[in-house]
Amino acid sequence: MSLPPAQPDWSAAPAVRVDGLVAGQMVLEIADGRPVRLVSDVGITGLAGAGWWAGLQQAWAHTAKGPFRAILDCADLPGLVLSALRAGCTDIAFTPAPATPQGVNDRLTSLAEAHGARLHPAPTSVTEVCWRRNRGATLRQHLTQHIDFK
Repeated sequence: MSLPPAQPDWSAAPAVRVDGLVAGQMVLEIADGRPVRLVSDVGITGLAGAGWWAGLQQAWAHTAKGPFRAILDCADLPGLVLSALRAGCTDIAFTPAPATPQGVNDRLTSLAEAHGARLHPAPTSVTEVCWRRNRGATLRQHLTQHIDFK
């Protein structure tokens, strides 16, 4: 009888901000089977829609060699979290604003669990990359040097 594989320590897995399919694929390729978190721009759901991120998550799952989390950052907007759940996103970051009513975070966490998803605080340490200017070998070298795999 074999034991299930151990879950990665996601708090220690590197987090990299990505802006689309190719960027995520490049990070997954560099991760080479090691756990990594792909993080969206803050609040991008309001512009691109949660379905876009859910589609990326599915595409990355088809090519990833190892575990990853695709975290959609919904900023402090509970409505974006709800749209992410409806779209099928499984990892959602939510940062309650000072004016967020008490109990909203708990309710969103419960809803996420009911959808088989996880609500996270926004990652505190995210590798920020200028994707638009450095798409090629320069960016690959930068990421290889700056993503801290433990």
